Parts: sequence; C-alpha cells; structure tokens
Amino acid sequence: MEGNEIARRLESDNIEEVISMMDIMVNELLFFVSRSLYSLEKNVEWRPFIAERIYKLIDRSKCAIDDMYQKRDGSDNDLRFWLNSLLVMFDQNEDFILSIFNHVANNEDDNEIIGLNILVRRKAVNTEKLIIEKLRKAVFTVKNYDRNAFYLVALKTLNVDLPEDIVEKVSFYNQRVQHAWQKLDC
Repeated sequence: MEGNEIARRLESDNIEEVISMMDIMVNELLFFVSRSLYSLEKNVEWRPFIAERIYKLIDRSKCAIDDMYQKRDGSDNDLRFWLNSLLVMFDQNEDFILSIFNHVANNEDDNEIIGLNILVRRKAVNTEKLIIEKLRKAVFTVKNYDRNAFYLVALKTLNVDLPEDIVEKVSFYNQRVQHAWQKLDC
C-alpha cells in the first residue's frame, strides 16, 4: 500500500477505515520488529548497529508523541491525557534500568558505554556515583583515553563536580601526555 493511500485512510472521517488501516500498520510494524529482533539475536557482531536502528524506531515514535504533547499546552486536556498515557507506556520498568545499571557497574565493554548513555539520558539514580567509582578505579593512560574522556563527559552532562582525587588523577595524566589532543578535560 502506498503512502498516499495510507494517509487518506488514516485521515478519513470513517472510523472503521481509520481503525482498519491502523490494524494493518500495527501488524506490519510487529512483523518488522520481530524480524529485527531475530536479526539482533542472530548477528552477534552487528548487534550495536541493529539495536541502534530498533532504538531509533522506538525513540522517534516517542519523540513524535512527546512533541504533540508539548504543543497541546492545556488546549485539549483529553488529548493531552491520552498522549501522556502513551508516553508512560514507553517508560521501561525499573527492572530493565536495574539490569542496565548492573551491567554498566560490572563491565568495561561496548555495551557498558551504550548502557551508560541510557542511564545518563534517563538520569537514573546513582549513575554519577557509578561513574565516579569507575574513574577512581580507572588507569589513566593514552590507551584508556576514550573511555575516561567518555566518563568525564557523562559527569558533565549530569552536572556533577569531580571529586578532588579524580581531579588530581586527571591533572597527573595531563602532565604526562605528549600531545594536546590527548589531554582530558575536567
């Protein structure tokens, strides 16, 4: 079915035509999501790229709902209620956040970085303490520059001041590096 036909049916005054079109779209979307999840399971080495696209699908849907919600600042309370109800459905329960938090706390891998981005974006409780502990344990070498720089940027995003012991580690590291691009910003 072409985009114009889909739009025409969704914008119809006939509720049965609208519902019918939405049912078709839901079934198609569920099919694509299940195939994407199968691909995520099957392709171990490509998981970050596949997961990023699945995330984009979810995030863009949520953002579209949120944008409409923000535009309706009190003018249609019933619509705002339903949009808010939909937005609540996108929030994961705390078990998922706890699982991500535990992975980040116990690993240093690509998934840790992705998980930390999620925790920072959600402003999950104790994320700043987790990052500070990682920096306390971190070895400050050029080899670990990217990871340590990422931790420092995450703390800035959370508006957290660095403890003095970490400031000293960063300063000591910066004194030892040869190139300006290797310096860490705290």
